[in-house]
Amino acid sequence: MRKYLYAEGKDPMIVDGCQEIDGWHDSPLAFVKTTDFGVDPDDAVKVQCLGESIEGVKDCCNGLLNLHLMSLKQLREFANTNFKGIKARSKKGIIARIEAHNDDSSRYH
Repeated sequence: MRKYLYAEGKDPMIVDGCQEIDGWHDSPLAFVKTTDFGVDPDDAVKVQCLGESIEGVKDCCNGLLNLHLMSLKQLREFANTNFKGIKARSKKGIIARIEAHNDDSSRYH
């Protein structure tokens, strides 16, 4: 499995799942400033929500790197978690729908 690694001030890099690099982290949370997102660092609930949101995006991005390595069951779980309403009978069908959805979404960013 592949994953993204993050370092402050640098673009994320894709590595093999077991690879670690000094100064790089599995999550951007190590260097995120809550104030960059308009969240007061003393507001524990909002800080928790921000952290969960960032982790959710990170998990989705890592999953997108590994679509073709997932079993049909894993793909269905991934699609259900990250792309509500995507259903298909085969791995190929689920992957095609996820990729099409992702391509459509990227036009707006």
